[in-house]
Amino acid sequence: MELRNENSSGAWLTSYNKYLRDVVGATAATCVRHSRVVRRFIDICFERGTAGWAELSIERMAEFIREDTASKKGHGRRAPACAIRSFLRFLAWRGVVPSRLDRAIPRIRLSRHASLPPHLSSDQLAQLLDGAKSAGTAARRDLAILLLLARLGLRAAEIVALQIDDIDWRTGLLRVRVGKSRRERVLPLPHEVGDALADYVQHDRPSHLSRGMFFTISDPPRSFRDPTAITRIVQRNLVRAGIPVGRLTGAHMLRHTAATRMVNGGASFREVADLLGHQSLQTTAIYAKLNLEALACVALPWIGGKP
Repeated sequence: MELRNENSSGAWLTSYNKYLRDVVGATAATCVRHSRVVRRFIDICFERGTAGWAELSIERMAEFIREDTASKKGHGRRAPACAIRSFLRFLAWRGVVPSRLDRAIPRIRLSRHASLPPHLSSDQLAQLLDGAKSAGTAARRDLAILLLLARLGLRAAEIVALQIDDIDWRTGLLRVRVGKSRRERVLPLPHEVGDALADYVQHDRPSHLSRGMFFTISDPPRSFRDPTAITRIVQRNLVRAGIPVGRLTGAHMLRHTAATRMVNGGASFREVADLLGHQSLQTTAIYAKLNLEALACVALPWIGGKP
């Protein structure tokens, strides 16, 4: 089953995005991440005119993945291969390539927990939150978003999907909609976070618009389109607070900060996993390396004696 306009690379990308959303049920973040890679791949395939999917060779795909992976770091090196496998499954679903062709794309192996998750120290976090209070017309909104990230460990996509009805003000509970784990979860709303949200809702949130929680400060205001908007808010506030960015660049870094504070505060991995919405404790285990006091108790004596 071919697309009506098979000569259009844009038509293929549009159909692929619809497949991700409606057939696979991928999250918004996954759709954005895969589409960026697949767009580049489709453009290359259409360089000579119409793409001949039936003649698509493993060597051509492998060459693209190698070149695209070369510019990535850490776990981002998996993104090109994952996106191309997903696109091959789409092409098989459309009936233009053999099924299971995606299995020919090798998986990139990375050392689990090879690096420490980037996070803010307690002083840096306080500095960031204090700096957000001087963010002008966006101060209340930015502070509420930063607290949701740093205290409750929400993902950027979960904040974009948050609605005013997801907060039970009477019981102090927050409902987090289906995200990467595809499971809804209900979290207790700390007073600090609840006060910041209430302050934003009462003074700055445009009440005449949709039931979404957060909006841009543009005229007219609109809902955030994708999770990258949350990352940009974090980046602006890091710069405003004078915190050296380095690896501390995105919203996910504040999620790491929330988990790190919990582990160092004595919380169990099960409690951290429940807060973050991890389905596997192996995902949470990366934070074990940040609990220095616990690691000191199990460290073996240095074989060379006292330093």
